[in-house]
Amino acid sequence: MVVADDEAAHREYVRDRLASVNGRARTAALGSYPRFRVILARDGEEAIRLVTAEVSALAVDLVMPRGNGIDVIQELRQVRADLAILAYTAGAPPSEAVAAIMAGADHFLDYSASDGFEHALDLALDRRRLALLIERNEAEVQAARARLAELGTAMAPLPGLRPPLSADAVLPFQEAARRYLTACTGLFEGDPRGLAERLGLSYFALRRLLKRHRVPFPGRSRRSTSSKHQTGRTPL
Repeated sequence: MVVADDEAAHREYVRDRLASVNGRARTAALGSYPRFRVILARDGEEAIRLVTAEVSALAVDLVMPRGNGIDVIQELRQVRADLAILAYTAGAPPSEAVAAIMAGADHFLDYSASDGFEHALDLALDRRRLALLIERNEAEVQAARARLAELGTAMAPLPGLRPPLSADAVLPFQEAARRYLTACTGLFEGDPRGLAERLGLSYFALRRLLKRHRVPFPGRSRRSTSSKHQTGRTPL
């Protein structure tokens, strides 16, 4: 990992702390094991140059010459989606933390004599890992939806069914079912027994189905109930 700080004493202090942190995966087998190989950078330009493909994390002071921390974060985030970035500085106003996160940092530390540095770096690493996992899953979902759209267009025409017009029209089954049932209850508002008959279900099966998909039950309308009470029978 790279530690970028314009103060030599602070750079070396952080390096010594991080070098003594035990590796999560190999501590049990090897005992004390250095978790990080720390590379030091004196300014923003050097930090950008030292963050090669082999570097997995960056801890960067926001106040540095020749490229402040915000600029370094923005530039590296554009080319390294997998890089865990910890932004830090002393006595920073809240706006600095917001700016660092908006630029692409995974975590922000307002440090005092580097206390909590190791924990803050852990949080940055975990956040980056989870963000990549979510992005990868979203990409897989989009690819699956596109493929389902292609398969839908190849399906033979069926009465009442149309192939999806685009990948965006492909929905998970639960969501598609919820939307379909919501539309049905809108058409049969005030007539739940009519809806049950149209769907080929019993009245009680309809109640269970709508509850399962979190769709409001289409109870009888006040007008229908009032008419029934006035005439003594269900209106036609």
